[in-house]
Amino acid sequence: MERLKRFWGAFKDIAIIFSFVVNFVLVVLLLVMSLPALRAAFALKTGLVEPLLSDLDAAFVGLGEATIDTEIRIDKHIPIQFDLPLDQDTVVVLRQSVPLNLPASFVLPGGGGQINGSVSLALPAGLPLPVRLSMVVPVSQTIPIQMDVPVHIRLGEAGLNPAVEELRAVFRPLKEQVENLPDGIEFQWK
Repeated sequence: MERLKRFWGAFKDIAIIFSFVVNFVLVVLLLVMSLPALRAAFALKTGLVEPLLSDLDAAFVGLGEATIDTEIRIDKHIPIQFDLPLDQDTVVVLRQSVPLNLPASFVLPGGGGQINGSVSLALPAGLPLPVRLSMVVPVSQTIPIQMDVPVHIRLGEAGLNPAVEELRAVFRPLKEQVENLPDGIEFQWK
């Protein structure tokens, strides 16, 4: 029995040492084999993920700062209707002679009575006549409008800035987490 206990104690000691050696070798192999995968992951972080997130953020900023520059063609007929009041003094120059035949009444002095008759005269061409205009002129017209109007729209100022900031806010935590990860693993053997 004593012999069996010593044999069992020796077996336990050897099994513990063997298990420790096997576990140590497996951990070292796992570390050695995972180093290329870790390096590839860190290379992926610095070579693809960080630049991709930075470019995406810059694209969102650029979207908010973008402008639309174009021309809009306007080809419409616009009805216009209004009353135009005219109230002014002006001078009219006669272009030709104007004959006048008008009825007239002449009152004789000293109670001599009244004579009815007509007066004939001609206003000569070139005569300036002062005229007072006081009237309302109705205007009703359809006016064709054809033109190219240049348009410059800043998208951010036109209402896109809140959406851009929301997009940036969605990716900001991911970008910060990726930036806070280490760029690689460095071992210093002494």
